[in-house]
Amino acid sequence: MDLNGSLITRQHVVDLLPFMDLSPEQEERLLALHYPVEFGEAAAAFESVGVDLDTLTDRMGGSP
Repeated sequence: MDLNGSLITRQHVVDLLPFMDLSPEQEERLLALHYPVEFGEAAAAFESVGVDLDTLTDRMGGSP
């Protein structure tokens, strides 16, 4: 599934935070983005706090 061009909302990120196991500071960094953001920008922000798409998918119980 190609998510490029998809917009990610603040609510999307809020819903994912429990799966990311981040510090409060890392959560603040993600929530400080100016939403909505393109998928690529959200993915880069997730990676900047140590969570890539495969890791997030795994933590949510799926397979990459």
